[in-house]
Amino acid sequence: MKTFLLAAAVWVASMPAVAAADAAPVSFQSIPEVMVQFEQAPQFRKKAVTYGRLPHKVELGTVMPTYVAGSDGKPKLETENTITETVVIARNPLPVSGAVFNEWLVPQDKWVETYGELPSFNTFMPFKRLKMIKAIPITEDVLTLLGSTDGETAVIAVDWNKEGMTVYKDGYLADGGYGIAPDEMQKTYERVVE
Repeated sequence: MKTFLLAAAVWVASMPAVAAADAAPVSFQSIPEVMVQFEQAPQFRKKAVTYGRLPHKVELGTVMPTYVAGSDGKPKLETENTITETVVIARNPLPVSGAVFNEWLVPQDKWVETYGELPSFNTFMPFKRLKMIKAIPITEDVLTLLGSTDGETAVIAVDWNKEGMTVYKDGYLADGGYGIAPDEMQKTYERVVE
């Protein structure tokens, strides 16, 4: 019986992925060791345009997946969010892979703050980002502070999804409260030299 209990205890202890899946997203804004890094963080601006459109009526209430490029170059699900009439559907101009695009939802007030005006239609239109961001690299140390269980990813709390957002090693945390995948940062942002 002791052998069985010991084996069961070892088996349970070897299952951190189950615990990680149930772990609550971490609010990095409440971690002083992370936030102090933003004081000297460089500024970035999106170099590519972002496409934006209003939702179609038939899309309201449906769930939209957001994909990023995985380490293998294939699309990887990042988040899923419900489309409402108070959001803009944003899209990077280049696909993540094949015909799969990085699309996400932006509250309309944040869109206006970032891009200056709302899209007029429910077809994609190009917009140039006006607002700059500060961003810090997601290092092993940052992942540890965020409670990473695998040393490669962590889940941060975000305003638009109670499940949180997965962030990746070598990606970035933005002062706006979200993460940017490594591939997306390289493709779409440029450092602002002051």
